[in-house]
Amino acid sequence: MNDADPWADLPPEVAMQERPADSPSGKYRLEVLPTEMDGAAAQAFRILDQDGEVVFESPESYLDRALTFFLWDPDDRVWVYSGDRGTFFYTQAEDSSTWERSVYAESDVPAPAFLKQVRPRWHQR
Repeated sequence: MNDADPWADLPPEVAMQERPADSPSGKYRLEVLPTEMDGAAAQAFRILDQDGEVVFESPESYLDRALTFFLWDPDDRVWVYSGDRGTFFYTQAEDSSTWERSVYAESDVPAPAFLKQVRPRWHQR
């Protein structure tokens, strides 16, 4: 663990505002963007293709005051863990034209290893 920067040891699939993350397939890049929600600091994300074109931009924002992680899983799904809103994942639609949001608690998709490690109580599957 890096005492100077506790986030420096995050795995490469986790994106932060200062550090985008490439998908496991290399087809996409996940960027975290600063924004506001009801006047409070928040974050959102967008997905870019290999040419740097935006292919999806999150319609939701997540408050900075709640612990939030944005990351890829091995199947090129984007995961969002928000301490105040729950866990969601986004999968590219079959027609490849958009990304569909799913609620982790309502799915049978297992959470990425990172979320199981940092939030095991909420990610047992």
